Amino acid sequence: MSDCDQTRSASIQAVQRIVPTPRQSQLLTYLPAYQVLICKECRYAIQPLAISRHLKELHGICRSDREGFMTYTRSLSLANPKDVPLPKYDTTPVPFLPTQRGFTCGLSGCDHLCVTIKRMKRHWAHTHNGVIINGARWHPVVLQTFFRGNQLRYFVVRGLASPSPIQPLIVNRAPLGSFSSWTLEDLDLLRHFRSSTCLDVSHSSESRRLWQTTIPEMACSYPFLKYGILALSALHLAYLRLPERGNYLLKAASYQSKALPLFCSSISNVDGDNCHPLVAFSRLLLIYCYASEEQDEKLVLARRGNRSELLDWLYIIRGSRNIFKDTWEYMLNGPLSPILQETMFPEHLAPVPENIEHSRRLNLLSAMPFAGMGNKSVSQTHALKSTELSQSPIPVALEALSNAFPKAQTAQSHSVYTVCIAVRIWPAQVYSDYLALLKKNDPAALILLAHYCVLLEPFESSWYMHSFRRRLLLRIYNQLDPEWRHWVQWLMERI
Repeated sequence: MSDCDQTRSASIQAVQRIVPTPRQSQLLTYLPAYQVLICKECRYAIQPLAISRHLKELHGICRSDREGFMTYTRSLSLANPKDVPLPKYDTTPVPFLPTQRGFTCGLSGCDHLCVTIKRMKRHWAHTHNGVIINGARWHPVVLQTFFRGNQLRYFVVRGLASPSPIQPLIVNRAPLGSFSSWTLEDLDLLRHFRSSTCLDVSHSSESRRLWQTTIPEMACSYPFLKYGILALSALHLAYLRLPERGNYLLKAASYQSKALPLFCSSISNVDGDNCHPLVAFSRLLLIYCYASEEQDEKLVLARRGNRSELLDWLYIIRGSRNIFKDTWEYMLNGPLSPILQETMFPEHLAPVPENIEHSRRLNLLSAMPFAGMGNKSVSQTHALKSTELSQSPIPVALEALSNAFPKAQTAQSHSVYTVCIAVRIWPAQVYSDYLALLKKNDPAALILLAHYCVLLEPFESSWYMHSFRRRLLLRIYNQLDPEWRHWVQWLMERI
């Protein structure tokens, strides 16, 4: 067993806790990101001091049976309702909670939310009486709340326009294969993927439909895609069900270990048939890499002697670009076109005013010395010939990063900013020479990567990006020698 496997095994053993019984799992689910316990039947969070009463009065569970439930819930870290962190604005809906249409106050700086126009009018009469604003006094939004009653606190989530219902898996609908060979465990994980995991993978009703039906059908004929779906579903459940985390992490690792060799053998011969399942798996692989518990050890720059390991996700991004460059145009006209379109920055968007602070910080980087040019700064190389400048990829990577920031800001302002676009506008643009510098722990390369983390900040509410940015910044900061750390100090203060 390798050192990495031993570390992973130790980590899994460390997080194993009391495992709920099937009946407990059927009724309750724990969301560790928010430290709440959701009743899946009632579809709201139970207050920590009201769990026993809830089980007795609403579900008729007798005292002897409730004890098992209480033993399980006592092993969880549950926050008081007033201390539960709310998801960021316009995030993906929280699993197991209902969504409802509501309204947000249109006055700048007011965060009032409610579910009826009558209540919003009352809010304006009591709070903003006599205030005149340009535009509407309120706007429609989609709301959720963890708790009911006197602990009700709404938050805004991303609305799913024209949500497509999940179609039942019918064996004879799969022209290229059959679900009959899938085990019951496989089908349970697939069911979770189609009902929950894929909601964070897709960003439109069209792509969601593909992840729910078309891609699982493809997986019947391409085992690497099947195992990739099951691995990510298991990893998602490891995040959602902390008491069962160790079990699901092992399942995820097992499925992924089956998928990767098959994927690697297939990418050596990309053609018009397998390019579609290969690109679908590449998306799953990237998300798996973001979310994988192994990133605690392999995320970036984990010291092994005097060398350090590069981020797996950057390798995947660069590798995917090379693998599919010859078939990209063909795939854009294929069955997965809506998914590929999500990775492309919409150039037609009207630009927005620049973020002055971000521009200032990026401009400061032009004074940063870098290797390959006698430790000259980027600004000092402007007068050099292009042949001389090509000795280092840092100026090119910095220019690409400077272009990425306004694109990200524009996409955010139009509510179309996704992880796929964040990947497209910078990591997919940098050259392999820059990645080689990262592999050598080049300080200038690391500092650019640290600044890219700003563009990942909007995705922290997503289950697979949870704390990713923070961990990455900490690894970079610890890898830098003290004389370089002032370049990223402002980033560290943001976490």
